[in-house]
Amino acid sequence: MNAATLLTRLYPPAVRERWGDDISHEVSASGIRSWPDTLVGAARLWLHPGDWPETVTGQTRRVLTVALFALTATTGLLLRSAEPSTTLTADIRHPATSLWLAPLLLGIALATPHPPLRGEALRRLTAAAIRTLAAPTAAVVALCLIAWSGMADHLTGFADAAAVLYYWLTLGFVALRLCTLVARIARTTPLPSTRRLSAALLYIGTGLALAASQNLLAVLRTVPHPGSLTETLTLGLLAAATFSVSHDLRRKRA
Repeated sequence: MNAATLLTRLYPPAVRERWGDDISHEVSASGIRSWPDTLVGAARLWLHPGDWPETVTGQTRRVLTVALFALTATTGLLLRSAEPSTTLTADIRHPATSLWLAPLLLGIALATPHPPLRGEALRRLTAAAIRTLAAPTAAVVALCLIAWSGMADHLTGFADAAAVLYYWLTLGFVALRLCTLVARIARTTPLPSTRRLSAALLYIGTGLALAASQNLLAVLRTVPHPGSLTETLTLGLLAAATFSVSHDLRRKRA
């Protein structure tokens, strides 16, 4: 795969389908000097779904639904990498540090497609879930067996590094397959309206902004740590991007 093809794949699906050949040709002709502008252009278009062409009815909402769940999975992996953390806990014994979860979960609920759970639709949904989640389920079971056996406590050197790598690859694989399942469900299920998606993005952005603010306050009260600073900055950028997409959807609906 050449650089032009790879950079073109960073654009939203509808943009690739409409102008993908032109973008790839322009990048190939311009060479490496066009790469920064191409990356910026892809990022800008992801933040402005109102500018996407629709090659299929509902395509924008379908892509945004999957992207929203991908964003949530990315946030989960980011927060898991920062544990243990007393700043962003999900513990009922620390309600103040868990408040950011409330708008986040509400946003996820609003963006979730709701397939009719009856007859043929239920059978298709069950079959899709089994096909999509069988492999990650097996990987998680293997991970749990390793943890329960106590083997991980005695690993050193290369074996320990391999176990840690397997752990993170498993989490990433589970996140990827869950997003794949959402994408498959979204092809045959009534999608959330543009208004619901806009509200979902607003709630999720609020949750991310609260998490970033809690982290920032903790950083200001203690000696700054590179990991905490990186986590705070990433959460803030994700929140800003989510707010931007929500605003663009509201503008499009208006």
